[in-house]
Amino acid sequence: MEAISGAILSSFLYDMLKHRVSLSAKHIKENLQGWLIDDSVARSIERELSKLQLTDEMSEVAIARKLAISDELTALLKSVQPSIQNTQIHTGAGDNVAGNKITNN
Repeated sequence: MEAISGAILSSFLYDMLKHRVSLSAKHIKENLQGWLIDDSVARSIERELSKLQLTDEMSEVAIARKLAISDELTALLKSVQPSIQNTQIHTGAGDNVAGNKITNN
């Protein structure tokens, strides 16, 4: 599974700024619920974001460009992984398929 990308984070940040939500560690964690992120990483991301001076007047593209120039933030994002896991239990004959399967008879 891939780490969170700057494009995904910039989309979240754009929405947060648009709705005037502060870029605090708490709000970052809340908005990244589908990602495994601990408190120390969230605080580190908050610190790095404050250095970038993001505003609600910026577009998603402008935010993504600012994120891309921060080596520290890029390294932090590599540590954030999706929390989605597929667990399968297979006890019979046939296919073991995660999710919906369409068959044509």
